Amino acid sequence: MAISLCIPPRQGELCAPVRFDLTGEHTFLELTSRHRVTKVEQDEVKGGVAVWVDITDPETSRPVHVRFSVLPLGGEVSPRSRLLGEIERDGERLGVYGTYLGVVSEEN
Repeated sequence: MAISLCIPPRQGELCAPVRFDLTGEHTFLELTSRHRVTKVEQDEVKGGVAVWVDITDPETSRPVHVRFSVLPLGGEVSPRSRLLGEIERDGERLGVYGTYLGVVSEEN
């Protein structure tokens, strides 16, 4: 699985794998626009969810806002959201979704 919520990295472009712990039902992050989600896993120790993302050099890619959501499968989600993976928690199947929210606005 390699899913981008914005623009995939270029062929052969160096990427750094980064693990993000999703801290709630919805977690908002700033990523580089060129990235790819490579893995979704349940963190058995912390009881949460982790998402592995390959990101490009921030100097060569604009920052974007994304939202990761952990929601019941089959429930209502934004049409802009993409299913990144599934986990099981307390006997319930949950989907991990990613949503591109837009380019980070520059402050004046």
